[in-house]
Amino acid sequence: MKKILLYFSILIIVINILIIGVGFITKITFIHTLMSNLMTVGTDPIILILGALLGAGLVAKPLKLSVVYLWIGALFLTMLVHVVLGTTKVIVDVARFDALLIIPALIVIVISIFKTRN
Repeated sequence: MKKILLYFSILIIVINILIIGVGFITKITFIHTLMSNLMTVGTDPIILILGALLGAGLVAKPLKLSVVYLWIGALFLTMLVHVVLGTTKVIVDVARFDALLIIPALIVIVISIFKTRN
């Protein structure tokens, strides 16, 4: 697995934790709305399955531009779910995109921890 994908996955998780922390401390309504939508959308079975497939694809076949493929895959899957489910709110699509970045990032981190060193 490429190290840049692992570092980028860790960066995604850290940035989300920082956003949650700053939103909690400063009581920003937008961040509260984003994170509550993220929790709602992140537990949707469709998003979980699509995120797991994206993460498994990135881990199974590591390529040079895995980070770009992660972004493009999350964006494409967000647009696909938007069209299929008929979303009318932009904040829900932002939360879906974030969830589709977090789930593969968690998969990449877990796989890198349990992967045996060659």
